[in-house]
Amino acid sequence: MHRVEANRMTKNGLAAIFIALVGGFALTYSMTKGISLWPLSIFIDWIPPGTPQGWRIFHLGMLTNGIMAIALGGAMNRLSMTPRKAAIACWGVIIAVWGNFMFYVFGMFAPNHGLSYAGNALGEGNLAGALAFLPAVFGAITLMVAVALMFGAKAER
Repeated sequence: MHRVEANRMTKNGLAAIFIALVGGFALTYSMTKGISLWPLSIFIDWIPPGTPQGWRIFHLGMLTNGIMAIALGGAMNRLSMTPRKAAIACWGVIIAVWGNFMFYVFGMFAPNHGLSYAGNALGEGNLAGALAFLPAVFGAITLMVAVALMFGAKAER
């Protein structure tokens, strides 16, 4: 078993879910163009930076990434892996979670939606696009390595 790595993945998954829940507030404020203080009849005009669509993607994406990290952490506890492979898989998942975090945040401010380093059919490239794209690509690669390592591991008895 790889309790340390599985625990690290689970904790990062829980942190991602917490961040997603905070992002849910930003989504609400973005959609309503302000903060409603329930049960009081107070409304504060405020729009967070970004777009409602960007905050929706952030909210749902981080929830999904958190669930993925928790699920893969749980799966790792059932696999027989060398300590080195377990550590590589663990960090591959963690890098993917936070690389996607960067993608969701900076993609909101990129005309190309952060889907390429340079311009694409969606829009021109800019610094926000690069800050969205590069961590996401790195995270995608590390996640594929992590999943491949876990897939190749034998189940513990």
